[in-house]
Amino acid sequence: MESGSFSLAIVCSNSERFSYFKSILKESFHRIVSLPFGKRIEISLSEEVFDIVLVDAAYELTFGLQSIQHLLEHKNLRNKLFIFILNPSQDSIKHQIYRLPNSQILFDPVDKFSLITAVHTGLRLSALQNRVQVYKELLEGEQKLITYMDELLEIDQMHQFDRFAEVREFLQETLLKKIELTLAVEKAFFGFVEKGEQRLRIEQSGRKNQLERVVYFSYEHSLVLPLLEQNKAQVLERADLADSFVQELEEFLGFRIFSLLFAPVNVFHREFGAIVLINKIYRESFYENDLAFATIAAQRISFVLEQFLLDHPTSDALSEFSVSPVNTKEAGQFKLIKSILDAVNFGVTVFDDRMNIHYLNPGAQQILNFQQPIAQVRRLQDILSKNVINEIRGLLKNRELPIVRHEVQLESRLFPDSYIGLSIYPLNSVEEQGNKYIMVFSEITQTKRIQAEIIRMDRMASLGVLSAGIAHEIRNPLAGIKAMAQSLEDELKDDPQKLEYIARILRQVDRLDKLLRAFFTYARPVRPDPSPSSIKKIVNEVLPLIQSKLRERDIKFTTAYASDLANVFVDQNQIQQVLLNLFLNAIDAMPSGGMLKVEAQNAKAAMPVLDRRKRIPALLSDKFIEIKVTDTGVGISPDELELIFNPFFTTKSQGTGLGLSIVYQIIKEHGGQIDVKSVPDKGTTFTILLPAI
Repeated sequence: MESGSFSLAIVCSNSERFSYFKSILKESFHRIVSLPFGKRIEISLSEEVFDIVLVDAAYELTFGLQSIQHLLEHKNLRNKLFIFILNPSQDSIKHQIYRLPNSQILFDPVDKFSLITAVHTGLRLSALQNRVQVYKELLEGEQKLITYMDELLEIDQMHQFDRFAEVREFLQETLLKKIELTLAVEKAFFGFVEKGEQRLRIEQSGRKNQLERVVYFSYEHSLVLPLLEQNKAQVLERADLADSFVQELEEFLGFRIFSLLFAPVNVFHREFGAIVLINKIYRESFYENDLAFATIAAQRISFVLEQFLLDHPTSDALSEFSVSPVNTKEAGQFKLIKSILDAVNFGVTVFDDRMNIHYLNPGAQQILNFQQPIAQVRRLQDILSKNVINEIRGLLKNRELPIVRHEVQLESRLFPDSYIGLSIYPLNSVEEQGNKYIMVFSEITQTKRIQAEIIRMDRMASLGVLSAGIAHEIRNPLAGIKAMAQSLEDELKDDPQKLEYIARILRQVDRLDKLLRAFFTYARPVRPDPSPSSIKKIVNEVLPLIQSKLRERDIKFTTAYASDLANVFVDQNQIQQVLLNLFLNAIDAMPSGGMLKVEAQNAKAAMPVLDRRKRIPALLSDKFIEIKVTDTGVGISPDELELIFNPFFTTKSQGTGLGLSIVYQIIKEHGGQIDVKSVPDKGTTFTILLPAI
């Protein structure tokens, strides 16, 4: 074996033995380097990588793998062969070496023949591993090419053209250059079919894209004739290269064809043209990934061409290539259906098992609110989240078609609680391979909101009536209990122990009375008396009520108001009650201090987000402001977050569980909304939307 460009590292502490091994192996390696034991050697990525590491440990009495661990773990040497030279007495290290994936052991004294044989075997194995890795990376790269085909070839450019001459130029110039670079082929052609003459016409342009010459290649008795008729892509190689079409093409090119890939392009089920790829640059033949890439590219070209011809019914291509919808009647029906689908306010898409999109109507764009042009949307992943796509996959796998009226929650930063109702039907086509599906969907967010509001209102109304009735029945005997206790208090002035019992009774009666007043406030809320007000002024009036608590807890209070903040149309006393409740909750959540911040700004969104109760938006005007109350407290767990506005839910031992329910009622009576977000151990933010003037 010639030395080529191989390099060897010899780990050895004896200079004489290093010279001995070097003299034996100098014919096999162009570079041999000595490395010491136990010293960390950094091998730069920019430097030469060793092909084999020879470790001479026969005279190292304390040798262990830890002394070369830095070499075994180095990323440049991880898959390289390590040859260890040991003496027969080193049994313990021998068993450790056998467990290494790429290792070989030679026992000292080592004869020249055994060492050279081991080295040459290792070099051959290393070369084979390198070839396998290159092949693996090559296949992975080509698979990625298929995934990103639309971005690489930019086939959708044809949508921008107004004349077929521009389409023709794109197919024969721009597209071919991109295919040649993407697939690394020696030459690429796009030929137009002349069916009557049974020949393929290839046009070649000169400078400034002027037509230079036209060349014809007959396929009358060629293997490509059935490929065109069946719309089937195929690689021609070996015996196929004797085909008349290939021979004629080879004569025209002036060089030998080793492999040819032929991919027909049909338009409206008629032969239109073909992509012809000749010779891979870095290997002799085309692989399956090349065939798949060309097939999908041909299908995409067919689809875009059909769209172009439908949008340009007077195009000269219709008569020149005899391609058109099957007849005038069917063309009219197609245009009618397309006009209907373009006009409807529900979404329609056609997709396949790979989640590739074959059709998408404008209604889908409005519902899903994506920005890119419809023509550039190629996969469901472009417009739907991963969770939604997995849900659709699950439906197709576990449910029989058709799937009717299934609800899906969308994931959106602006509208986190949006829903669509979808139905999926099979698309039966005898000419297409694989399954395709029609998905029809519409937005049902408003319907879901109304349903949730009706259920909530019904539950809360019943609860309010029940609460009022219970409170009324309890309040009368409670008043009697309090009166009797106060009488006993007067009679037992001289008995301190019994007076303590009476005091406890009175405290509990007052606590129940406070709870009953909260019941009445919740069940029969006072109608707000709104007037133009300033949020800044309302906050300043509440602040003195909590100043002492802020100082006790070492809590910093800050505000941030927009310079152009609008006034609100609210009942000042009730909004003060709302803010006071939120401030007190925030203070309770920060027993060790923190920050409480109030922010107010004119709302930027045209539509507010839903609150935790999923209630329908009911703003009194199209203008509103957004108020945020943020603390850095203990936060609220996700389970509790869904319940905090429900009546009687509390995490406080002395709480009634009605504070936030009353806050919710007040905001609702003002035609506003309230939402909450929280991260445990980081803090909570309440967001309020109130009508502005």
